[in-house]
Amino acid sequence: MTTPISTVLTEHKKRFRLSELDDAILANFHIPSGWCSLDDRGLICASGEEAEVFLQGQLTQDMARVKQGHSLLAAHCTPKGRVLFLFLCGFWQGQFYLDLPSELEATALKRLMMYKLRAKVILESAGNRVARSALWGDAMRIFLQDAGWDVPEEPRATTHSVDGLLACMSKGRWVLMSSTSYAKDLRDQLSLKFTPSLQAWLISCVRSGEPEVVGLTTDTWIPQMLNLDLLQGVSFKKGCYTGQEIVARAHFLGRVKRRMRLFAYEGDATPAPGQNLQFNIEDTALLGGQESVESHVNEVDEDSIDSAQVVHAVELQPGHGWVLAVAKLPVNDKPKLSENTPSENVR
Repeated sequence: MTTPISTVLTEHKKRFRLSELDDAILANFHIPSGWCSLDDRGLICASGEEAEVFLQGQLTQDMARVKQGHSLLAAHCTPKGRVLFLFLCGFWQGQFYLDLPSELEATALKRLMMYKLRAKVILESAGNRVARSALWGDAMRIFLQDAGWDVPEEPRATTHSVDGLLACMSKGRWVLMSSTSYAKDLRDQLSLKFTPSLQAWLISCVRSGEPEVVGLTTDTWIPQMLNLDLLQGVSFKKGCYTGQEIVARAHFLGRVKRRMRLFAYEGDATPAPGQNLQFNIEDTALLGGQESVESHVNEVDEDSIDSAQVVHAVELQPGHGWVLAVAKLPVNDKPKLSENTPSENVR
């Protein structure tokens, strides 16, 4: 069962009820094996003899780890440390690939070009020649093995072939980056047995605690608020990059008090990215028994009101779903992550 923790009243006067997800619910929630295309996302390619050095100075990630065979998250930040773009990075055939929402691709390319100067690096869109497919579940593991892939099982690990790069996102979830011709043949085979479902993939992303930055939320949070330090998305050992001073200060000098957390929601609409939800932090007393949520709206003390800002939300069924939102952490608590989510110890 879920434990009610808050009553929410949005800016648009739509009421939501948030619940913190019980570990048993996450563990027992089953998503059938499936696949989908991710070709509608943006993709930037960085190549050239100074590509690694250039990206090392722009992203929160240690690009040497990406080059060594890991598919990792990386943020490009403002000088004030706020995340402008969030990439999934991979290295294949001597080139770095940065996956992000398509609506931000042109802006991200323009921004990175500002810092290029005389660096020997080529930055270009690659979505028209490199396909991305998402696969999940035991049946997909068997399918990939039958197709000749050495399927990685460790989160963020990758395997390579002449056909593409296969990255493990979390237990039983993979992203395959390949040529468009190889992807077409693979998808033709998949379609004979499985119906593609982007929604199922998005549900698995939210359950695994994977953040997303879109046009409505760019320049909103520092990396730690999105748990990037827990998701191997920030290196605190590499050299300088844009915004590093603020990111490092938050890590070494003080505990981050607001982080992305996973909730279940009930409401008449799916919360939108960037939407601020006002909720009562003294929830257990206020929501006791079977009394209606609406009956308490006018009884909330202003001092007990806090806000949660939506990162990513998915609908499971009409009126119900899951939402990742940046909110104040309970005292002496840490953000809830999937047990399959890679993490690192941080202060």
